[in-house]
Amino acid sequence: MQAHIIENGIVVNTIVVDSLNFMPGLIEAPAGTGIGWSYVNGQFVDNRPQPEVVTPPAPTKEELLAQLNALAAQIQALE
Repeated sequence: MQAHIIENGIVVNTIVVDSLNFMPGLIEAPAGTGIGWSYVNGQFVDNRPQPEVVTPPAPTKEELLAQLNALAAQIQALE
């Protein structure tokens, strides 16, 4: 089974053990939990910082036409 090593309420490592009696402080690792999760009041909580999703602006019509012309020129060069 997998078990988490908890330090100061945070999962710091996950190991494979035959028994939770392998060492003090091991908690059975539920599926989907991992390093960086918090362990609060007997529950695992994923409060790791989430990456900010940045969506680039859509290209303008002019930019797309310029790309199309550049590709057409490359195709012409191959013929």
